[in-house]
Amino acid sequence: MSNSSTNLPLRQRLANISSLVPAERLLPFLLVAVPVLYTITLAQDLVLGDPTEYTFVANILGIAHPPGYVFMTLLGKLFQSVLPLGDIPWRTHLLAATAATVSAILVYGVVQMVAWRHSTFNKSWAAASALFAGLVVGTGADIWQHGIHANPHIVTAAFLSVNVYLLTRWQATAAETGGQRWLLLFAFSAGLGLTHHPLTVFSWPAYGLFILVVQPGIWRQGRTLLKMAALGALGLSLWLYYPLRSSMNPPFGPADMDTLDGFLRHVLGRGITESLPFFGFGDQLDRAAVFWSLLRLQYALPTIFLALFGLAWLLRGTGSRQRQAGTGATNSGMRPLALLLGLALLSNYAFVINLRQQDIMAYLLGTFVLVGLLAGIGLTGLLDLSRRRLQLGRPLLTLLLGGLFLLGPLLQVARNMPSISLREYDAGRDYLETVHAWFEDQGEGAVLLNDWEHMTPLWYARFVEDRLPDPDDVTAHLVSTDRPWLESVFYFLPAQPVYLSGYRSEIAGAGFRLRPRGPFYQVVQPGDTSLPAELTPIEPAAGGDLEVLAYDLPATTLAAGDLVPLTLAMRAPQGTEDFYVPVVTLAGGQRQLSLEFTTDGHLITPQWQPEEVIIERFEFALPHDLEGGTYNVRVGLRNLSAAADTALDLSLPQLTVKPATGRPFTGALLANFRQRVGLAGAVARIGLNQRRNAPWDQPLVANPGDTVHLTLDWRSLALAEESYTVFVHLIDQANRPLVTLDYTPLGGATPTHLWIPKWLPGQQLQDPYQLPIPADFTPGSYLLEVGLYEMTSGRRLHIADQAGNLVGDRFILGPLIVEP
Repeated sequence: MSNSSTNLPLRQRLANISSLVPAERLLPFLLVAVPVLYTITLAQDLVLGDPTEYTFVANILGIAHPPGYVFMTLLGKLFQSVLPLGDIPWRTHLLAATAATVSAILVYGVVQMVAWRHSTFNKSWAAASALFAGLVVGTGADIWQHGIHANPHIVTAAFLSVNVYLLTRWQATAAETGGQRWLLLFAFSAGLGLTHHPLTVFSWPAYGLFILVVQPGIWRQGRTLLKMAALGALGLSLWLYYPLRSSMNPPFGPADMDTLDGFLRHVLGRGITESLPFFGFGDQLDRAAVFWSLLRLQYALPTIFLALFGLAWLLRGTGSRQRQAGTGATNSGMRPLALLLGLALLSNYAFVINLRQQDIMAYLLGTFVLVGLLAGIGLTGLLDLSRRRLQLGRPLLTLLLGGLFLLGPLLQVARNMPSISLREYDAGRDYLETVHAWFEDQGEGAVLLNDWEHMTPLWYARFVEDRLPDPDDVTAHLVSTDRPWLESVFYFLPAQPVYLSGYRSEIAGAGFRLRPRGPFYQVVQPGDTSLPAELTPIEPAAGGDLEVLAYDLPATTLAAGDLVPLTLAMRAPQGTEDFYVPVVTLAGGQRQLSLEFTTDGHLITPQWQPEEVIIERFEFALPHDLEGGTYNVRVGLRNLSAAADTALDLSLPQLTVKPATGRPFTGALLANFRQRVGLAGAVARIGLNQRRNAPWDQPLVANPGDTVHLTLDWRSLALAEESYTVFVHLIDQANRPLVTLDYTPLGGATPTHLWIPKWLPGQQLQDPYQLPIPADFTPGSYLLEVGLYEMTSGRRLHIADQAGNLVGDRFILGPLIVEP
């Protein structure tokens, strides 16, 4: 190269490079950012619950829970068998990353076709709009979370992307020779998708109408219809897998899949009909508010605006440039695309948002993909109109494009990257190893009762690793509706020791004692006076009617915001009629915290038998703003009946606390629940004239039969260790709940941590509720309270004040008067 070429201005050199490598060829390679982000945040090992089921079911070619997911099962087996890298779980997680990447690439392809055919831009600008769409879809929080662990729902979204791409490609080539092959490929994909999940069928009305609008005479083309039917049936032939594998060995899955009734019951999910559309017409405003809250977790406002603009731009009709060929029998304009995308979005939204289901976020993946796709089309339309109508030049258009990239995918990466990763997730493998380590060589012959999430790693060890605990030590059982928790305890006790994977309030409520033992709970009969060996014994320290005998403080080096488990072994030698609770004091530097626990979720002291050893676990979270250093830990007892502290002052090992990095802002919260969830605001309304912001002093006034409309504004402060249930109660002056509403946040749409996805720190969600006042309700003065409790244990989350002290387990919104 001559020296003169190196002396050219930078702009000229870039122009020379772009002439050799056009931007429309270079820009698609930037989509590699999506699989790179997925790979560096991908789960490395077992993920509790369904992801592990999909992993071992694919490995043994079994049958997963309804609707079976046969396509993913076979594809998962292919990934596990062909990929030369990583362990079996990692390879299956990589399948999800591949599906999410496919969605992003196909969204790119659809937007590029639309931009090139319907705008005045060249291919470079079309590629830029398409790149925006692919990146904004690939980095959305819900899609990203589902793209880094094994799950079938990201595959369902990929099928939607494939079908939309094939139909869009068919529309572009329908009048050309060979254009029908895209329609035939669509028919095969539609059949294949149905074998994966019945949710794919809800886009079929949009597909069918689009085909009829693009080619109105297709219903007379018998040969084409016959080919489509044959290819659709070929895709559906994957269902033959079920009867072929229904009697598999080792057994996993129903054995009656070789019968028509068994087959239909499984693939249609007849056992979960309670999840079918639950909310009625009167709930639609609240459900729309739920969807808006979930949508805002995925995309910033400019992206949502672009999606609406994109749909409007398509609806306006013929584009600025139509690259059409053929006869007028083929409609290759923009309005059919508006029909396809708009109706597919509406039908999926209407069905999913009205489900009473705990994983609505998973079912909404396809809807979010369509919103991102429309945002890319909207960017095309905005740039096109800005150029033609506003006469914006290339520099201003480039600046507008860069700003939207900054507020779209780049903002999403910056917002999600710090907390979305599952790379360090080890709960599944940790539970598996703990089971083996805890029971190995103990010879107890114990029974370990597990919920679904904790049973799946043990099944993986059995089916994939051929690794089972010695039955002389422990045998694991899944607790299901066929034999619920309490019935299972009665079945195995007293012949064998029984352990639980987690605290179960219904068992404690039946009179059994639940003793924390490591990560488990042991079920013991009332009156047990033994002391487990893993606890640290002390000389009995008296506090009123109680004595503290031992403790366990397993973690003494923590970070601000961490959850601290404290186990205490206590007894009431003579029994007691008073209510006692422990009070933990942390003191270090200039900071002193008082953590007074409530009786909720623990065996109240009047129910203790004389000399019985009661072992309870009390958990508290360190404040996020706690300064680093060493803290002294002391335990006392408070007699709630006498409203007085006892003389107990027990010193425990010191805590070493590291300061938190990137701590959340908690200053403006109404309530801080366990340093995990903040109540940022609450608004109550009755009719159109009464509205109160919490906390309110002037009572709301209601009549029997009225409905209180309540919107709670939640803020995620840190990753939750449990899935929490929201309670909204109307209580009387004696604190008795008279009208109750308890459910997963946002009407079941988004659990805090039941499965992945989970709430991410910094997310804010608006959660609407309707609390009806019964028609026969007694007039009087009442209070509205809200709070959170753990879904499985039923234990309420304590509230911390601004200083970090525990101040109760419910927040009073304000008074309400019911008039005759």
